Amino acid sequence: MVRKNPELPSGMIKRGRVYYSHFRFRGKSIRGRLSPDLSVAKAMLTDLRHRLYRNSIGDISNDYELEKLALEWLRSAAQRLNEKTVLRYEQSLNHVHRLLRGSNVADLNHDVIEDFRGLRLLEKVRNGNVKPQTVNKDVATLNNMLNWAVERGKIGSNPIAKISKLPEYPKESRALEPEEVEALLRCSTDHWRRIWYAYLASGLRKMELANTLFTDVDWKSQELIVRASYSKNGRQRRVPLDARLFEVMVHQKEKADQRQPGSWADKRITKRIKERFSRQHVFVTTANTPLGSNVYREFKAACKRAGISMSTTDSNGKVVEAVTLHSTRHTFASNLILNGADPRAVQQLLGHRSLDLTMKIYAKLFVNQQRSAISKLSIAEGVIFEN
Repeated sequence: MVRKNPELPSGMIKRGRVYYSHFRFRGKSIRGRLSPDLSVAKAMLTDLRHRLYRNSIGDISNDYELEKLALEWLRSAAQRLNEKTVLRYEQSLNHVHRLLRGSNVADLNHDVIEDFRGLRLLEKVRNGNVKPQTVNKDVATLNNMLNWAVERGKIGSNPIAKISKLPEYPKESRALEPEEVEALLRCSTDHWRRIWYAYLASGLRKMELANTLFTDVDWKSQELIVRASYSKNGRQRRVPLDARLFEVMVHQKEKADQRQPGSWADKRITKRIKERFSRQHVFVTTANTPLGSNVYREFKAACKRAGISMSTTDSNGKVVEAVTLHSTRHTFASNLILNGADPRAVQQLLGHRSLDLTMKIYAKLFVNQQRSAISKLSIAEGVIFEN
């Protein structure tokens, strides 16, 4: 029995002891159970009206399963983006599906994302907790997917648009000093010494070198071809090999035929990585497994053995510079600059999209040189200034 009560807000009815929504929204009948408690029912009705208004544009609502939307978006992204980017998007969405409260786009809001970020930051990884930069990437991936869905007319609006990012406090990688390079190579095994030298002498990014195949080596012109599919800016480039690095490549080629699949083949890793990895990869781990996050762990251990300080702090204890695997790339660029290389040539070798990125390295290096020059001034030595 439906009881009409003039004291009830518009759009609410009562059946027995339970309150229900009962109204029309843009031509559609909205009916549903609310609560036996009137105050709770009123709050639920207000929230329902708010969500209907916010999540609907025209006849398009946000009633769309996140898992279904993710599959459609990744399928579309695979046709437009390189494999590395799509794989990263897939990994981010896996974290979203694992921790996010709600399985529908209509369930999303800024509060839900803040809860997700809190859970994600508490998770442990090999080097401690998950970093804010990583969490921001996960949320950005979700945001990109929702914007794409709006453009395709699959949902009415992006419910997490304009959400602010977590503060990241980035630290800049510094170049290694000549004595640090020597110590790093001296304190590493032959296997890893060749890998560190390859990074130092080519300036390649971590995964650019990790994904290098023997077919990417131009043996005649002694150049390394960085494929567009693994380049950060999506453009192919060529990097000349010095005599020693070319010898390293020849040595790796001779060892490749003797490789046996590593134990990784029996572990639960993605099928895509299994298919991608073969004996054609130039550089692998000592267990013949693909290079990945394991590279930085080995690099960090080698730096520790070499006595290389991993971070530089300011007077407040804040880290301003750090030694990471990316430091090998800065070392490569610094050596080019100090030897008089043209900025455009450095830009092409590094694969920078714009010259501005390259010039930042020049500016930083010249400031350090100026500071070093000032520190060597010997004006009025021995003179004491009294207060």
